[in-house]
Amino acid sequence: MPFFLALVLALLTACSSGNEKKPVTIFSDNIMTIDYKIIIGNRLSLEQKKQLYQTISATFDEINAIYNKWNPDSELSHLNRLPAGKPSPISEKLENFLRLTGDVVKQTEGRFDPTIEPIQHLWNERLAKGSVPSEDEIQALAPAVGWDKVHFGEGKFWKDHENTALDLGGIAKGYCVDLLVERINAAGFPDVCVEWGGEIRSSGQHPDKRPWTIFISRLGDADPKNSIAIIGLVDQAIATSGDYLQFWTVKGPDNETVTYFHIIHPRTLHPLVSTPSSVASASVLAPTCTMADGLATAAMMFDSVEKATAWAESIQQKIPNTHFWLVARKEAKFSAQ
Repeated sequence: MPFFLALVLALLTACSSGNEKKPVTIFSDNIMTIDYKIIIGNRLSLEQKKQLYQTISATFDEINAIYNKWNPDSELSHLNRLPAGKPSPISEKLENFLRLTGDVVKQTEGRFDPTIEPIQHLWNERLAKGSVPSEDEIQALAPAVGWDKVHFGEGKFWKDHENTALDLGGIAKGYCVDLLVERINAAGFPDVCVEWGGEIRSSGQHPDKRPWTIFISRLGDADPKNSIAIIGLVDQAIATSGDYLQFWTVKGPDNETVTYFHIIHPRTLHPLVSTPSSVASASVLAPTCTMADGLATAAMMFDSVEKATAWAESIQQKIPNTHFWLVARKEAKFSAQ
């Protein structure tokens, strides 16, 4: 078995809170089935804790109420149910987020595209039953896919195809992490590290007057001594995507056994398949967790680490302060500088 099976983004004791005697305050819980941990580089009073907890809870509630496709009452779910060509009011928050999403789509040249939702739903439904959809079924939904099928502006949203729907989960988690950091900063706490389901962003510094420390571990080996990289985050974010998070082994169209994983390629309209040379995992350091999230997903779309490497280098020319760690199952490893 290859030693480098995949990357797993891990916290070094949750952004390395270090000596528990240091003046830190930790908030942790499980929200929307995902654990979070927030470390404030200061010892808060009871009143400060109450106020900050309200800020944290309100932020998670906002994500659930606006951007969560699994919440049938969310604003996103309402837009996904709209008929084609019917304008509907959209909140300023969701409109601004869709602009951010459009920027990620553009930067990734469409490799990240949340309009893949109807194809994703079709595949997930079939794969859960141990089968795959027919090409006719896939092509019937193809006209609904593409960022150019959705339109928004001046408080309105509409779509060109009745089956067009958005799955914002690819960057909404990162966006939530960004909001938490920014809102905690605005409340008067500049030193903070936030992690939600492996997506991380920091600001300021640890009470030890050093960066917040995380590590990228090898799959199945959580020992920092064996990590691929130990990183000091300074007003930065990091996210990861991999082929090991959710997968299905089924009989393919030609009766061969195929293992698909959960990411749909927006150009082929098929789930990605793990191969010895494909990207098994991608971790991305970026200025925001929203962008890191989208870039990590896009990096998975290549059929070889070499191709992903070339693309990562082009991204680093366009987006300053980005950094990639890409791993293939054949043990090829690249860390873009």
